[in-house]
Amino acid sequence: MKNKKRVFFHYRKSTGGMTVHYNKQCHPCKNIICNVPIESHYNEKQQPHLVMRGFAQSIKYDSINNTITIE
Repeated sequence: MKNKKRVFFHYRKSTGGMTVHYNKQCHPCKNIICNVPIESHYNEKQQPHLVMRGFAQSIKYDSINNTITIE
């Protein structure tokens, strides 16, 4: 897991899209392409209740398609 950082994403009701959190930054988008293994994480005490999380080396943003690719 060398040079990999935690990444997680969830649905964001206020914008009707997704939010990707990586390297202590929040990246809103409409679509996600995930090329790394992920797992679900459920927490009923705080929102968002359900996130998908894993470890990634980088993320790339495609502004034309409003898509983030997790690698």
